[in-house]
Amino acid sequence: MTTSKTPKLSVVITNYNYAAFVGTAIDSVLSQDAGIELVVVDDCSKDNSREVIRSYGDRVIPVLQDVNQGHGGGFNAGYARTTGDLVMFLDADDFLLPGAAATILSNYDPAIGMYLYRMNYADEHGTLGGLFPPPQVPLADGDVSAQLREQGHYSSTITSGLVYTRAVLEKVMPMDSETFRQGGDGYLSATVPLHTQVKGFDTPISAYRLHGSQHSQFAKAYAKRARWRIGHQQACFACIREQSARLGLPVAADLGERDPGHLQERLVSFLFEPELHPVPADTRRGLLAKLRNANRERFGAKALPRNIWWILIGALPGPVAQTLLSWKIDVAARPVWLNTLGRTLRKRLGVVTG
Repeated sequence: MTTSKTPKLSVVITNYNYAAFVGTAIDSVLSQDAGIELVVVDDCSKDNSREVIRSYGDRVIPVLQDVNQGHGGGFNAGYARTTGDLVMFLDADDFLLPGAAATILSNYDPAIGMYLYRMNYADEHGTLGGLFPPPQVPLADGDVSAQLREQGHYSSTITSGLVYTRAVLEKVMPMDSETFRQGGDGYLSATVPLHTQVKGFDTPISAYRLHGSQHSQFAKAYAKRARWRIGHQQACFACIREQSARLGLPVAADLGERDPGHLQERLVSFLFEPELHPVPADTRRGLLAKLRNANRERFGAKALPRNIWWILIGALPGPVAQTLLSWKIDVAARPVWLNTLGRTLRKRLGVVTG
């Protein structure tokens, strides 16, 4: 929806040791057809990132941190320097697609406080690939506050696919930089929709680069990755409770216990490294039962293809169950025949199976 007033867009690039990529991110913003206020935060990089940033002169607003504060701290510092009506955070290893700014500005609607866009995957060289989230996964649209407070989750995207209004960010910023040293976007996704409506768009505006030096890279350390995600999700749940209490809104006592994504992380952690699992009350049987119930609640008649995974994992011995679970969570680990079967089922049944 367009309005009589064209909003001003601010983009905040947050960078740490991404000298190889940050120039591409900056160029992708400066090359947009629409004018953008560009803030570039460097979080005490040890490479030559600051030289790259300084080379752009007054075309960017540099924020050179004195102390490393992590992802959330970079969000806080960059946001504090913006003046736009719309604010977007762009990871330094990602980049905007041509026409992104025009798309964002044309979709501006005063009734919406958070915009969710798909992204194109990109490799280390910037070659574009498929969509994230995949096209068969619908993005949230409208008022998701109740769902967020009841389940702790809704269908969204990540940092470089999210745009916010300044008015709504003023209600939740700054975030606790120590709690969200990683995953600052998770904090915003958990708190912003409590204050506003969201809208999803299928048009991709950015590229989500996959490469071996990502700060969040856990390679095949499935349990370690799952434990980090569990801790991050629990921190987000705490923020949902805190923000909801301020607003006088109820929150489910079992927040997260009906969210398939959260339960899957707990199952991964429990099956691969039970001795380090952070939720003592969990059992394999109990988690699988919760997963099946959560899928039935969310997907109704379309839950069966998803639940086949959990039925098999419950029936198979530990090492075989681990292999099957690794296929579920890691596309690269799947046999070719399984990916082919998944695509066939999605086409025939109209569901997401992987």
